[in-house]
Amino acid sequence: MKGRRLARIALPLIAALGLAVACSDPAAPGGSDTATTSSGPAGSTSSGAVPTTGTPPTTTGDGESGSGSGDASSTGAAACDPAQLALAERGFIPRGEGRPGNLLERCGEDRWYFAAPSESTVEVKLTRTDGAAITAAIAYPDELPAEVWGAALTAPIASADAPGSAIFAVPRSGEFALHVRSDEPELGAGYDLEIRCILGCERETTRFPVLLVHGWTGFENIGPLTYFYGVAKMLAELGFPHEVAVLDPYNHTEIRAAQLVAQIDETLATWRARKVDLLGHSQGGIDSRCAVSTFGYGDRVSALMTIASPHRGTYVTDLALGLAPGAVEVVVGALLNFVGAVTAQQKSDALASFYSLSEKHMIEEFNPANPDDPRVKYISYTGRTCNAAGFLNPNNDCQDLVDPLIGFSHDILALNRGVNDGLVTVESAKWGDYRGEMIADHIDEVGQILGVTDPKFDHLEFYRDRVRELAAEQH
Repeated sequence: MKGRRLARIALPLIAALGLAVACSDPAAPGGSDTATTSSGPAGSTSSGAVPTTGTPPTTTGDGESGSGSGDASSTGAAACDPAQLALAERGFIPRGEGRPGNLLERCGEDRWYFAAPSESTVEVKLTRTDGAAITAAIAYPDELPAEVWGAALTAPIASADAPGSAIFAVPRSGEFALHVRSDEPELGAGYDLEIRCILGCERETTRFPVLLVHGWTGFENIGPLTYFYGVAKMLAELGFPHEVAVLDPYNHTEIRAAQLVAQIDETLATWRARKVDLLGHSQGGIDSRCAVSTFGYGDRVSALMTIASPHRGTYVTDLALGLAPGAVEVVVGALLNFVGAVTAQQKSDALASFYSLSEKHMIEEFNPANPDDPRVKYISYTGRTCNAAGFLNPNNDCQDLVDPLIGFSHDILALNRGVNDGLVTVESAKWGDYRGEMIADHIDEVGQILGVTDPKFDHLEFYRDRVRELAAEQH
């Protein structure tokens, strides 16, 4: 009986002693007994505990080096699953800026974003300031979190006792993701981030690719690929990521918008991007609103900039369709001639386009059915022009003479609706954050015809500045 009592006392003591050994504190992160140094591809350096492949640091829970399970047990907290760390979105880092004083939570992984242009090189520097050693990876922003570490665009960037850095030769313009995690997920960590340009710093980029969306096309010298005359070439030379949408020359907004969403998907895949910026002229801006609201693409669009888009319709199409009293045949004939519709099918498609841009449709049907998406930034601009009498009148403050191709519609709008660019009134073009007028008519606004515009309006400069606006506002 006495032996049994001793056994009952001794066994718990032995178990307690064993537990105390198992729960002893792990070695300090980055200590000389565990720290290693590795080097990745040429130009990439790192220090600290670094995985030798593209896989993330892991914890085994078996007492091996790199395990943080002992700390979790001593505090009573559950061990972290390195395959299911909590992802924290930490925001965007503009080029040339840093983010000091960051705290990586226990069992967490931070994701930052930064943008860089093609043909440039940046340095990404990671400095551990407290807690466990940490590792970072650069990846495309559309990469699934579980795939980031195996698909990283550079060798892992590691920091323990010393900072780690990577020299990143940028493969394409736009946004990249930067993931940061602890080598011992059970332990939190403090760290600083710095991103600076080294080469090609004169080049420019937006976060997201810009998709240029055209309006009516079909008249001489204008087609979908040259509608924004010289703009795509200019953007490419500066470094901006972009694509040009190719929609039906004229058709109902919902038909063109359906074509547009397919091209948004293609643009996202081509550029490995999370979102796009839509820049639409005339009906292209209305198609873009439809893509966001009717087709539910607000989660894939960062900014929607419209140039002379008839958000409240354009009165000349109401006249052409007999929706407003007036000379229907004269106006519809002039509009069909303007867009170059010759065949019966082309005329049918053009009439569908006219209806979708009429005041009746836009005000009574389209706008109520397509409210703004709060996730998208809406920006608008328009042009202003006048006829010869207005141009020569010093009191009129009009600096652009309307192109004869749209002189008829300018005068109709001026008489019935007010100041306009030849097809769209200034008031109708205002939407969201309205930022002003161009010295241009509806044709000059896209650099037509063949780059010849009013001497006071440089369309390439205008679009360059608009895309720079998007970049400065982190779109």
